[in-house]
Amino acid sequence: MATTTNYGWDTPDDTDLVKDGAAAIRTLGSSADTTLKNLNPETTTGDIAYRSATANVNTRLALGTAGQVLRVNSGATAPEWATTADQTPLTTKGDLFGFDTADARIPVGTNGHILTADSTQSLGVKWAAAAAGGYTELATGSISGSDLTLTSISGSYIDLRLYVYNVQVSTASCLKLQMNGVTASTYAYNSLTAVDAGVYRTQTASSIFIFTYNADTTGTNNSAAMEFPNYAVANSLKTVHGVAGTYEDSNNAMDISHFVGTVNSSAAITELKVFPSSGTFTGTYKLYGVK
Repeated sequence: MATTTNYGWDTPDDTDLVKDGAAAIRTLGSSADTTLKNLNPETTTGDIAYRSATANVNTRLALGTAGQVLRVNSGATAPEWATTADQTPLTTKGDLFGFDTADARIPVGTNGHILTADSTQSLGVKWAAAAAGGYTELATGSISGSDLTLTSISGSYIDLRLYVYNVQVSTASCLKLQMNGVTASTYAYNSLTAVDAGVYRTQTASSIFIFTYNADTTGTNNSAAMEFPNYAVANSLKTVHGVAGTYEDSNNAMDISHFVGTVNSSAAITELKVFPSSGTFTGTYKLYGVK
């Protein structure tokens, strides 16, 4: 019997003297049926056929599950269905992509937290509260009497900021500053008052002038802002710089003062005293620690 070139189906030889047409057709049909079955092994909707190691025989790859993708297997010998490695791990609003040995989910953090690098974490980052910084209110209140004395000031900050405002003096006077209870003439200061371009400078004062121009008793809008840098650092002279403004209702005059000062003391500042050069004063104050 002769055979076909590609699939080897049996056919009658040309030299056959007696030909059984029905048998020849059955033989050819059976060969075609077997071959087509080998080429189409799929049994279920979605199946895929691929060539097997045996010639003229295909292999069925059953339909994969939802979300899978078609890829070549690890041996590079056949296709397979698999879950993609870069499928999103995110599940919740605010989640972020992370990575360790594979894509991973970084869950959304707590309100107000910031994303921080941390090599001890499996993904190398974490949500954490922001480092402490900015202004912390240490004291606030009303001023009334001959002085404002703030004691037991914490040394846990970098700078101090002291604000006095709505200040009114009982007698026309200047406003002064002392640190750590030092009353000896160991202060030095330099102050520039804009009202008359007056410059005040001394090296042996018993206090530092804040308002260097007399304020009258009717002015109620006097204010000053003072900064004490590195106030808790040991072995360093303690300094202050600031600005003050006064308004004298009696002659409708505004005065502006810029001042810097120091005290011959290296102790950390734990006490501040603000007072008028005479009489009493009223107003409001706020003390802040700054990091």
